[in-house]
Amino acid sequence: MIQPQDICVVIPAYNEGSVIADVVERVRKEGFQQILVVNDGSQDDTAVRAYQAGAVVISHLVNRGAGAGAQTGILYARRMNVSYLVQIDADGQHFPEDIQLLAEEMDNEHADIVIGSRFMQSNKDIPLIRVLYNKLSNVFTNWFCTHWYSDTQSGFRMLNRSAIESLDLHIDGFGYCSEMIILGEKLGLTIREVPIRVAYTAYSMSKGQDLYMGINTAMNILWKLVSHPK
Repeated sequence: MIQPQDICVVIPAYNEGSVIADVVERVRKEGFQQILVVNDGSQDDTAVRAYQAGAVVISHLVNRGAGAGAQTGILYARRMNVSYLVQIDADGQHFPEDIQLLAEEMDNEHADIVIGSRFMQSNKDIPLIRVLYNKLSNVFTNWFCTHWYSDTQSGFRMLNRSAIESLDLHIDGFGYCSEMIILGEKLGLTIREVPIRVAYTAYSMSKGQDLYMGINTAMNILWKLVSHPK
């Protein structure tokens, strides 16, 4: 059985000073003591507030993107010999209590990657624009996959040691979510999904991707698939 002390929770963050301390504290409340905030070149006090809340902080000198933050978290877990890595978003939309659901799925199904899916069960709290965007992204991503995944863009996911050791991401932006799944399948990793809750607020809706960013994400994925076919 996977224990909280075996898990490092990684939180990529960019200009999240107003909420990051609360997110870190909610994670700590669930018994997770290994918490890494990847401060992605924030121009506010994200790094200070995360550190004061008890997280380890690694800062990028400039804003590079969500994928760069994810890869920094993976490299940290790799070098620190972490057994399991869980990534959650910094805007407070995820419930740290649901980390246990991902851990149970990984344990029971012997999975290498577990994705927290917003769409495996009915969730009327998800704004329609996000539902539509994610459906389009799912179609695009699943086109390159052997299996069908219900939430390819979820920022809530868990990796075991095999995934930590083998995943090397190249997309700095939001396209890393799709890249991780496509690359994971190519590497022969077992990927599973488990339903999670999500809380959208005006603040969290101001984050993430819009249509323009979504198009750029798709183009980046295509480019990386061509330039890094393996």
